[in-house]
Parts: sequence; C-alpha cells; structure tokens
Amino acid sequence: MLGEFVLKGKTCTVSFAKKKLTFTDLKSADTCEVLVKDILSVEYLEGSCPSVRLHHVVPHTNKRLRMQVCDLYGSECFCQCLADEIKNDLKELTRPRRLLVFVNPKSGHKKGVKIYSSKVAPLLQLSGIYTEVIVTERAGQPKELLATYDLSLIHGIVSVGGDGMFSECVNGLLGRLQCDSHIDMHDPDSEIVASKIPIGIVPAGSGNYLVNYIHGTRDVETAVLKVILGDHHMSNVVSLHQGRQLTCYASLLVEFGLIGNMMHDCEKFRWLGPSRYSVVPISTLARRKRVDVEIEYMPEEPKKRSPMTTSKYLRQVSLPASRYSDRFFRHRLFSMPEDYDSDKKNDWKKIDGRVYGVDTYVVTQKEKEGSLVPRFGDHALTMWVTDKCSIGDHVDQLTKLQKAQSGYLNYDFIRTVRASRYRVKLSSTRTTMNANGERHLDNKFYINADGEAIKLDTPEFEVRLHQCTMPIFGKIDG
Repeated sequence: MLGEFVLKGKTCTVSFAKKKLTFTDLKSADTCEVLVKDILSVEYLEGSCPSVRLHHVVPHTNKRLRMQVCDLYGSECFCQCLADEIKNDLKELTRPRRLLVFVNPKSGHKKGVKIYSSKVAPLLQLSGIYTEVIVTERAGQPKELLATYDLSLIHGIVSVGGDGMFSECVNGLLGRLQCDSHIDMHDPDSEIVASKIPIGIVPAGSGNYLVNYIHGTRDVETAVLKVILGDHHMSNVVSLHQGRQLTCYASLLVEFGLIGNMMHDCEKFRWLGPSRYSVVPISTLARRKRVDVEIEYMPEEPKKRSPMTTSKYLRQVSLPASRYSDRFFRHRLFSMPEDYDSDKKNDWKKIDGRVYGVDTYVVTQKEKEGSLVPRFGDHALTMWVTDKCSIGDHVDQLTKLQKAQSGYLNYDFIRTVRASRYRVKLSSTRTTMNANGERHLDNKFYINADGEAIKLDTPEFEVRLHQCTMPIFGKIDG
C-alpha cells in the first residue's frame, strides 16, 4: 500500500509491507519505520482532516520502553484503508487479550492501587485488553483464588506488587496445575507440570529484584508494555520441601543460614521501607553464627536443549478443582566430568562442614563482557556454601552479591556445586519429637525463599530444580 500523508507537518509517503510501516519524507528522502508488532492500537479519526492515530512502543534510555503517539493526516480513503490493514495484522499477533490482575495495596509504600490505576490500567485499556482486577486483602489470597479459577478464560496473570506477590501467583498457579494433573507435589521426586499461562510482574514493592532481572529496569511502564506486547520466556522454578511436604515453589532464590536470618530480621522493620535492606543486615551480620550441616546433592546432568521462548499462546485447560494430595580451592565445582559413567550419574554426592550459609539462585548469573546477566532456563543450580571467613571478607563478598558484580563466588571460603537438587541436614542441632513422631528444631533457623523468611521446622530440607516450568512476560535479549 502506498499513499501520501502529513506526519509532524511534513509530507511523506507511507508504504505498508512485510508487517511494517515505512515513512519517506518527500523532500529529504529520509525514512523511518514502525513495526506492526510494536503497535499497541490504531484508530481512524473522521473529520475535516481525516487521520490515523497510532500508539506504538519505542526504545528509551537504560533498557526502558515508552509509548509514542503518531498522527498521520491524509485523504479519507488512504486513512481508512491504512487503519483497516493495520487492524487486520494486529489481530494475527499472539498477544494476551484477557488478563487476571492481582494488586497488592500494601506493597512498597502502599502505592499498589495508585500505580495500577494511573499507569497500568490506561495502557491495558488502550490496547484493548480485558482485565479482571483483584485488590488483595490478605496474604495468600492469590493462591486461594487460583485454586478454583477457570484458567481457560485468561491468557495471562499480572502481579502488581513486589517479589512476594509474584511468588504467591507462581505458587497458586503451579499448585493448581499439579492438583488438576493429579501430581503429588509434596513428593520431591515428582516431575511437575509446566504452566502454559505466562505471569507478568509490575513493580510496586520494596525490592523488585526479579523484575529488574527480567527487563533490566524497575520501570513500571516498561513492565506493562512487555506484558501487552506478549513476548514471554520460560523460566526455572525450584521446589522447597521439609519433611516430605512442599513448603513452596521459588522462582528467584533460596537462601539458608545467614541471609535467611537477615531476611527474617528485615521483616521486623517493614515500616522502614526499602531502606531496611541496607540497615538491618549489618546487625545480623555482626551476630553471624556457623551451623553444622551435611549436604547431599545430585550432580548436574548433561546439558539439554530447552526452548527459552514460546511464540504462541496456549489456553490452560481448567479441570474440576480438587484438594491437594495428602576447605576447597577457588572456583572448584563439584560437577561430574563429561566421561563420567552414566550408570553412576544419578548417585548422590555428599559434603559437610560448619558453615554460615547454603544459598542458591534460581535465576543464575552468567558473566558477559565484565558484567552479570541472568539465565532463566539454566540446566542446573549453582549452590554455594560459605565456610569460615573474616567478617571483612564476608562483607566484601556479600557486597558483590548484592550489587550483582562478577566474582562474587571467587573466594577461598566459598564452595560451589552444580546440581539438579540437594538436601541440607542440620547435623548437630537439638530437636524435639512431637506426638506424631516427627522431629522439630529447638532453635530458630530461616530460609529466604523469594524474599519471604520461612521458619525451618524440620532438621532437613530439600531443594529441587524444575527446568523451564514457568513462562514469564518479557523478551530475553540474545
């Protein structure tokens, strides 16, 4: 299609082919393009000066995206035809058309509702997306609702809040799918069913670490536009088990020991807002204590090719809701060589020691051009064990970890393991047996799972990787 239009006071020709608009200035012959996949909406405006109004996405600074308005003035025939052509192509795009949105009104500085109404809702409405919005009233509500929700009605879920809110949505959705598929999710040996429904996160919390990993920015508008455009990638989750019972699924990190205690202490000072993560851990670090542990782990398996992106939406079939079923050298990796006997590759390996912590990132970090980039579908977990060290060295290592700087594992007191799953047993901690014959800890220990401090009830817990299980809105570069 070719026609003459007026754009920003300049006369230009517009051609529409191969899913893109090309504007050519008649005087200077300069050209610019707008891809159909970046167009949010198109509208034909009647009147004395007929026009086509486009809302489309453009790159901004620091990995952010912005919406831009483009008005094309031309003849009634050209404008009507151009608008119709673009609308037809937009219909062919695999974008979400119906979303279930959870808004946490208490996230961050209690601005969740305001962020949704002022920044999120207008963009979704402009793009023609139907939304069912639920402002949560209590913790755990997303999980409760997703247990019975008709999943076939939606193309995606959006969490407006922090990492904890996103985690609740992940746990609710995955828990529901295992229930529908009659999978015993409490059994660490179970292969869980992956979701076909993507989840998006709009930052409105204190930390917002996961959204920064996904998009490279904590910008609200960018997060919303990524959901609207519909691109999504497959991400790993891990299951955390205590006493043969599922505690939760985690999609960001699982940290036991010092950092788990730090997170628990930070929760006592939520009124400080995000600043508590800079102040409170100093006190916890000053009181650090080592714990005797025995760790069993399954070495990583040979790398398998896994799809990191999906191109089409698949409706999630909702079955009738039912209840859930009852000293080492730097950089040394405890993984098996390529020629390792295949009959022995499933043997559990064991390490032990008196440590400050046992930590794992579900979204692993890969060094690239001097910085760290996230890997959402890594085929194994990198678990690291922190041995005895001076407090100065420990602060230096934790600072690099906090800032996601390369080399945060390059310390003599850090032992690293590549594994598909692992078990941690507290070997010299006093326990008490209850009426059911189960042993419970006398002392208090905490696990940080996606920003939530979980009290460890049993002297042993297990973490297992489930690769490429959860689709998340947002395109991963490269």
